[in-house]
Amino acid sequence: MVKDRARRAAALIKQNVACILLQEFNRPEMQWITITDCVMTRDLKRADLYFSTIESNLAHERALAVLEEEKGPIKRELASRITIKYMPDLRFIWDETVLIEKKIREIQDERSRSTERDT
Repeated sequence: MVKDRARRAAALIKQNVACILLQEFNRPEMQWITITDCVMTRDLKRADLYFSTIESNLAHERALAVLEEEKGPIKRELASRITIKYMPDLRFIWDETVLIEKKIREIQDERSRSTERDT
């Protein structure tokens, strides 16, 4: 039961934070940030928000700095959009799975090109 509650709260927070980044901020960096996942602690006191960026437009270090700068306004806007007993502390984490997926694709492409040359 607690896991389901945390999962539902995480989905709600993920969706709302993603909308907040796109709609409420005029900073150009925000358009390159995507919230990929949200994981809540069991007590719903902390939300780990995983994000990715389009590397050519915004480095993840800069994106993390922007998110940390805007954490207070994001949290205030989130509080105005959702009803929850305790507003969780937001923690932004770079989602490395995007890079891993990209490397896997590159390896697969390289292998398919080498097998094409061998045949």
